[in-house]
Amino acid sequence: MGLDIVELILAVEDAFKIHIADEEASTASTVGDLYHLVVAKVQEQDSKRCLTSAAFYRTRRAIVDTLAIDRRRIRPSTPLEAILPRNGRRERWRGIQAAIGLKVPELQPTWSTVLSLLAMAVITVMAPGIYARVGFGWIVLLFFLGIVLGSLLIKFSPALAVEFPNDAATVRDLARDVLAINHARLVEEVGGGSKKDLWESLCRVIVIETGISQEMITPEARIVADLGLD
Repeated sequence: MGLDIVELILAVEDAFKIHIADEEASTASTVGDLYHLVVAKVQEQDSKRCLTSAAFYRTRRAIVDTLAIDRRRIRPSTPLEAILPRNGRRERWRGIQAAIGLKVPELQPTWSTVLSLLAMAVITVMAPGIYARVGFGWIVLLFFLGIVLGSLLIKFSPALAVEFPNDAATVRDLARDVLAINHARLVEEVGGGSKKDLWESLCRVIVIETGISQEMITPEARIVADLGLD
């Protein structure tokens, strides 16, 4: 298994509180295979309880308590941008994380910030070499060192993270992410869940972990050939 798939399997194990052996993971060539492997591991009955609704109510309560706004304003289709403007978003997001009592995806840096930091790091590292007129091999090496430095700056600069995670545009999107990364916990609290909820949670875990568009995730999608994981 490649590192991308290993990271995905670890994320799935954490979300569903299961263990997937390397031998088992290697047999999952499609998303459907992975889904059936998770279903066999969780051993939960297919109930009529809706975990998606439970995650939404939990998320809405945390938003209402943190932002002190009327509960009736918070619908599944409510845009996050409307209730969490960029000014002060990081502080309010931390408040929601504390109030919800579950894992919540972290805010992410904007693409413009990412590109700016990478460009700044590359220029900073390469400038002395260019000034000293070092050889082409050194220029290439300095370029890659600049990329590494820029990546570290991005990783360790949480103050720059202001974008909603995983293209989450609405409260519904956020609730789905909360369900995905807390699936086992919500099953325990609610007392069961449906296979539909499990499938949707698995899809969101894949989106969160890889950044792949959810439209690409079907039962027949091949993890390596179609989703591009290695």
